[in-house]
Amino acid sequence: MPKPAKPAPADWVDRFGGKLVLVLLDNKFTPSIKQGRSLWGLHDTLRYTPSDADHSITVPKGFVTDLASIPRAVWILLPPDGPWVKGAVIHDFLYATRGTGIWKTHPSGNTRPEPYSRREADWILRDAMRNRGVDVVRRNIIWLAVRIGGGGGWGKDDSRQKKVTPADEAFVTE
Repeated sequence: MPKPAKPAPADWVDRFGGKLVLVLLDNKFTPSIKQGRSLWGLHDTLRYTPSDADHSITVPKGFVTDLASIPRAVWILLPPDGPWVKGAVIHDFLYATRGTGIWKTHPSGNTRPEPYSRREADWILRDAMRNRGVDVVRRNIIWLAVRIGGGGGWGKDDSRQKKVTPADEAFVTE
């Protein structure tokens, strides 16, 4: 039997503004995929205020994410859509925009005037996971994984979906 959720501490503050509402993306024939993971678009904006600041980060609706970029081999312990998913979306946004918060034609989603560094974006992920009640062990495993292996994703925007090739179309049936 699952354990009941612990109540939030009396001094807890929800640092997220807005519910996380996602839409599974697809192109004409198949779901949109990045390295074996489904891509999702934000239906509504999502805001986060780090615990050490008065500024906020707002991810615009339409932003594309693969949720938490966790290798498939460890999904049984750390699924991409675990309680860290809101933090992962904020983190993906900071990575996609190189910390500027400027995405496509949207104005900056950051109220802080200077861009975040990669190190700060990774800290914000850990801060957001703490706010969502992720235990210290999982929080630090995920944070350490992005510190070690996340550099290749800095500045990569997944908002452009893969085009369907003729080979992909051959698998489509009516």
